[in-house]
Amino acid sequence: MASFHWMQSWSERLYQWLLLAYPSEFRREFGQEMAQAFRDCCREELRAGGIPRLIPLWGTVFYDFMKSVSIEHLLNVKNMFLHDKEYSMLNAPLQLQVAQLTDIGRKRPSNEDNLITVLPEDHSILEQKGALFVVADGMGGHSYGEIASQIAIDQIREVYYQDTSSDIPTALTNAIKQANAAIYQEAHSKPSPDNKGTGMGTTCVAAVIKDRTLYIANVGDSLAYLINDQEIRQLAENHSWVVEQVRLGLMSEEDARTSEKRNVITRALGTKEEEEVSLTTTDAQPGDTLVLCTDGLHGPVSEDEMREIVTAYPPEESTKRLIERANESGGLDNITAIVIKIS
Repeated sequence: MASFHWMQSWSERLYQWLLLAYPSEFRREFGQEMAQAFRDCCREELRAGGIPRLIPLWGTVFYDFMKSVSIEHLLNVKNMFLHDKEYSMLNAPLQLQVAQLTDIGRKRPSNEDNLITVLPEDHSILEQKGALFVVADGMGGHSYGEIASQIAIDQIREVYYQDTSSDIPTALTNAIKQANAAIYQEAHSKPSPDNKGTGMGTTCVAAVIKDRTLYIANVGDSLAYLINDQEIRQLAENHSWVVEQVRLGLMSEEDARTSEKRNVITRALGTKEEEEVSLTTTDAQPGDTLVLCTDGLHGPVSEDEMREIVTAYPPEESTKRLIERANESGGLDNITAIVIKIS
């Protein structure tokens, strides 16, 4: 045991010496975290197999060290000449863990929800336009809801990435308005037996993640939440009748949850020639999780339950557990979620 302690102490000291090879700015930002990670790995290897287990560990450490220290010095030289512009470009990419899932629910004959995740492989496009995520909840008989939600995600993706401007809020809002126009035109081209219209429409919530900024745009009651260890924040505006009554002080939140009109929405894509789009912009921090979902999820699953699940599990497991929880609460509607872990 004493030899293990001595070997761990010696290994940690050697690793501290290696860290001195990195640029000072890099060491100030990441040195302590890297040293702690190495300390934990070293301790686990010694416990698992003793001193012989340190040989492959050090092989990996030296390989990563030689590669990363040269890269950091190269970037440091570039920053001396390119200043803030190059620095912001180099730090733009965020690591995103993404999972998405949709479920028919327990009480619906078909699934009218649709969703899409776009992570551009072209680095220049990713750098300029960011990553795009969209969830849409269609409505209308004769499969019209499914058509509307499909048009929504297709149009938003196409129009947003065809827009070459760097004004993300305007580009995202315009893409949703173009989707509204396309759905409205499609709705009026469909036969309607009772001459009262097809009722084709869809809610939608779209998010763009670029650098450390989140851009959220929505119409209807499909929502977005930003979650971390401290809190859960609703980012999108809920355009439902009961929520507006609560906002005006005309109804309590408890009455809103049981109201017969709780599924009545005041905005939707495709029901009018023009529709107002709500937009929210906020900063994201490493460790935050963004959730986009339809009302089939946020209706039966409370914010506290959502936060508990998302902070306890990675995105893939979180999406499964969120949908399971909504089904356990009745599964009255289609259920859709995109979970994005930012690191």
